[in-house]
Amino acid sequence: MAGTVVFQAEQISNSSYSPNEVVIFQRITSNAGSGYNSSTGKFTAPVAGLYAFTKQICTGGDAAFTSFVHNVQTVLASMTNPNTCSSAQIFVSMTSGDQVWVQTTLNSDLFSNYYRQTNFAGALIHG
Repeated sequence: MAGTVVFQAEQISNSSYSPNEVVIFQRITSNAGSGYNSSTGKFTAPVAGLYAFTKQICTGGDAAFTSFVHNVQTVLASMTNPNTCSSAQIFVSMTSGDQVWVQTTLNSDLFSNYYRQTNFAGALIHG
């Protein structure tokens, strides 16, 4: 059985993104297994297994268009309406070295404050 692999990272400021840009979640609040890289915005699986990932995307005055990407394949795309937050979850079978990240699909302005936090998290649920 693999060790604990879990991470959570938050965006710490409002940010604008172009289409197909990796969303960077700068503040790491948990990173057991050291899989999340706050410089690249990507999670790299340290061990093979089934992983669960969640994202919460918050917006200001404009909508945001984001997707989960596994290696180069879009797994799930979603839209967040203006002045709201929305969340999504995926389950992905990964081999060691596979990557998952959140990426924009169109121009998107993401919003973060104390009450509306844009974040990305994941955990190994079966190794």
